[in-house]
Amino acid sequence: MSPRASVLLFLATMLGVAGTLPAGAGQPGFSITPMAGYRIGGEFDERESGRGLDVDGDLAGSLVFNLEESTNRWYELVYSHQETSVEGPDVDLTLQYLHVGGMAAWPQKGFSTYLAAGLGATFFRARGAGSGSDTRPSFSVGLGLLVPVAERVSIRLESRAYLTLTGGDTEIFCRSGAEGGVCRLRYSGDLFTQIDAMAGLTFRF
Repeated sequence: MSPRASVLLFLATMLGVAGTLPAGAGQPGFSITPMAGYRIGGEFDERESGRGLDVDGDLAGSLVFNLEESTNRWYELVYSHQETSVEGPDVDLTLQYLHVGGMAAWPQKGFSTYLAAGLGATFFRARGAGSGSDTRPSFSVGLGLLVPVAERVSIRLESRAYLTLTGGDTEIFCRSGAEGGVCRLRYSGDLFTQIDAMAGLTFRF
């Protein structure tokens, strides 16, 4: 089955399940939101030349779980994944974020605005001319809209910034060479920053 067909089947299944639940089921409220969008940002330095190398903008996906804490307040767990590459050297890069935090919403006429924030970790994994992996602490802040389209289904639109604490000029993505360990890249500055724009469907149970 193609990825697109898998996503459509998943969304159809979630809609069907949400539609069969009685009003008020599963209190306190729980929701799940699959999201997809585009993420930009992030920079490394090339070890030999010192020149800055940008991470290519690319598609990204997230899965968000919310547990109601009180009216218009939720605990939140976010997992986000991106497959991209580093501009210049032959390095493919996988970026994953896992954050725990919360979300607060402010109802408007026909929609709600919200603010979300989380703390957790960033996992880097490189392939190609560079190899290896690294895990760093990170946090995120998101702003968005929730637009109800059914009793327990909403469209979620969000822009979120991910900020990873890198600790400066630490060398990463090392591989074995003829003269021992070879490190192609190092972090640029103390923050690795990415920003995305995403859309998804929130299914509440």
